[in-house]
Amino acid sequence: MRHITKIILTITLLTGTVTAQAQVDERKNALAFSEGLSCKYKNDTEGAIKKFSEALGYMPDDAASMFELSEQYANAGRYEEGLEMVKKASQTDPDNKWYMLRLARYYEIMSMNKEMVATYEKLLDKEPHNVELLGELIEALEESQEYDKALSYLDKAEKVTGPNEIITDERIKIYTQQGKTKKVIAELEKTVVEQPENSKYGLTLAKLYMDNGKEKEAVKLYENIKAIDPDDKYASVALLEYYDKKGKTKQAFDELLSAIRNKNLDFHTKATIYEYWFNKTKNDDVTAEQAFECGKAFIEAYPEEKSGYIIVATYHIFKNNMKEANVMYRKALECDSTDYTAWQNLVLSDYEMKNYDEMTQHAVAALQYYPNQSIFYWYAGVGNIIAKKDAEAIVYMEKGRRFATDDQVEEDYNNHLGNLYYATGEKEKAYDAYDRVLSHNPDNVLVLNNYAYYLSLDGKNLDKALDMAEHAVKLSPDVDTYIDTYAWVLFKLGRYVEAEEVLRKVVGQRKAISGIYYEHYGDILFKLGVTHEAMNYWKGAKEAGGASDEIDEKIRKGSL
Repeated sequence: MRHITKIILTITLLTGTVTAQAQVDERKNALAFSEGLSCKYKNDTEGAIKKFSEALGYMPDDAASMFELSEQYANAGRYEEGLEMVKKASQTDPDNKWYMLRLARYYEIMSMNKEMVATYEKLLDKEPHNVELLGELIEALEESQEYDKALSYLDKAEKVTGPNEIITDERIKIYTQQGKTKKVIAELEKTVVEQPENSKYGLTLAKLYMDNGKEKEAVKLYENIKAIDPDDKYASVALLEYYDKKGKTKQAFDELLSAIRNKNLDFHTKATIYEYWFNKTKNDDVTAEQAFECGKAFIEAYPEEKSGYIIVATYHIFKNNMKEANVMYRKALECDSTDYTAWQNLVLSDYEMKNYDEMTQHAVAALQYYPNQSIFYWYAGVGNIIAKKDAEAIVYMEKGRRFATDDQVEEDYNNHLGNLYYATGEKEKAYDAYDRVLSHNPDNVLVLNNYAYYLSLDGKNLDKALDMAEHAVKLSPDVDTYIDTYAWVLFKLGRYVEAEEVLRKVVGQRKAISGIYYEHYGDILFKLGVTHEAMNYWKGAKEAGGASDEIDEKIRKGSL
């Protein structure tokens, strides 16, 4: 009896010890798990792995620690260990949905499609009406290319939710992946009948019709879509492409206008199809009128956008309607004051209309945005020349020539600067400017003539002046002004006989010539001692007009 009692007491003590140890391990497990969660929320992956592993050491069947540890392994890129851990969690607690879902995700990450499908199917056995699970399974089946099985689950999903766009899209997607075009068309045709207001399916079906040689059906479908929704943003573009391909220019252009006016189509697409249309057309009156209509449509749709105004302005330039073009360029600049093309063409149209004051103002305004563009300095300079503001003109011409893009432009600047500097009494600067011209173009006949004439008036470098004047006459032998300059330089050199022979070609053979030629010829005759004839030519000079300020004095005194 005492022996039995001793055995019972021993068993009782041992059981108490085991129970006490289990409670200690449970507390340590809970503490390690809690510390693991703390590390997880601090994004301390390695710390979390250590603590959750520690928790499992105390309780090897702790599915929650396995689950958390699987996530941390994934964060650390240790996918194989993570997969094994979530597998154990799912085996330990097979009824836990979240463990199974993570297991499916792991299979997806590791491209184990067969296992992923099987896992989702197990989940669906427990929740056959769970639409999200159905979606995941269908997607997994598609990735595994088990298309028929995916279609059967789509049918099940449709019974749960009823027909909807997601299921229709997936079915069409699967048929497409299978290459079953007829089934795709059939599904779309059914959907178009059921949902005529949903243009997405109609547009897709119409494109399939086009691709499969059913152009009439496609066009009819596009027209039906437009009838239901005139502002459908794709139908007009599709019809434009079709009619253009068929050579039906009028219908295609009508669709182009319809697309531009469409409030649902984005501006970039409209601009693209506009460029497409006009890049392939001829630059003729028909094209110009079409561009004009498109420009008006752009203005109507986007009154605050510059493009329409620039298109219409370009049309008016083509038609030589400078006034109307000028107005459109101004409106374009109200929309975008930095548009280079608008500034340039506004200034050019000012020039064409001889609105020189406005031309100058606009050129100066454009320089605020384009201080390195030579063209605006040029027109600012020209405007000031016309307004007889030579000092201001010099400022713009000097700045502009520094930005000249080629030799010809620089030559034009220097030509004007030579004339301006001479007019303002800065003769040396004038001659420097003329030299710059002739260094680039020794055959610039206008500069050759002016330079030679001014040197002759100053009595400087007469040999150089003679060479330039002679070269100018060789280049343009029938220009009276150049002949007169050549004769006048000879006169200044005291070579009166040669001067008379040269100038006689003008005064003896021309009618209605300037009085300055008569005056110069009279001066030459006077030096040759033919004073009576000289007086006759001086009087003729006064009568013809255009003589120098000294003509009256010459006539009064009868001498130079």
